[in-house]
Amino acid sequence: MERPPPQALVSHASPLLSAGIAAAVTPCCEVVACARTELGSVLARQRFALVISGHAEALEWLSQAQGLRWLVVGEADHRGDAVRQALAAGALGYLDMQCSVEELQRAAMAVAAGRRYLCSRAASVVADTLGQVPLTPREREVLCLLCQGLDNKSIALRLDLACGTVKTHVKALLQKLGARSRTQAVAEAHRLGLIDMRCGASAAQRAPRPTGLADGVRPSA
Repeated sequence: MERPPPQALVSHASPLLSAGIAAAVTPCCEVVACARTELGSVLARQRFALVISGHAEALEWLSQAQGLRWLVVGEADHRGDAVRQALAAGALGYLDMQCSVEELQRAAMAVAAGRRYLCSRAASVVADTLGQVPLTPREREVLCLLCQGLDNKSIALRLDLACGTVKTHVKALLQKLGARSRTQAVAEAHRLGLIDMRCGASAAQRAPRPTGLADGVRPSA
């Protein structure tokens, strides 16, 4: 007896992309589509062989939906750390949104069967970052501001940190990126796809916090 097609839940922040994904995988899956705002309630009511979503939806719900087989359809310019982040959270597959319908169907069937699937672009950016020591959230904030050309004093003011703390973070960044200078660190960060320039803006706009509490370092007198 022929097996019934796997049930797939499709949800993406872009309604148009969600509809396109649902239509593309309908020939090989029994599809249920829902809005991003309804994803949690649908997951709570029904078990699916496969969930296909955008990157943000996957990171939001994977930790709360252990055991689900998740395929992420990410941005065309996804970064290596973004792909690794999704895989570390539990996603089995990662696709570029510019993939073909045929590849989307292959990926959906592979993930529904419990196998990993990375498109060539995702596999390439992950390979580029293999062996790279992960950056801490604070190091990522400092790196974002380095990429905007800020010096240590300016970064300290933006992030409400002591200058010595920023200097320590910059030194750690140079070591992790294998760079001899700030300029080389910025170039390497861009090469590895570690930087989304919007993060520097969000760090700058964040409300100030008491200096040093998150870093265990008190400001110098």
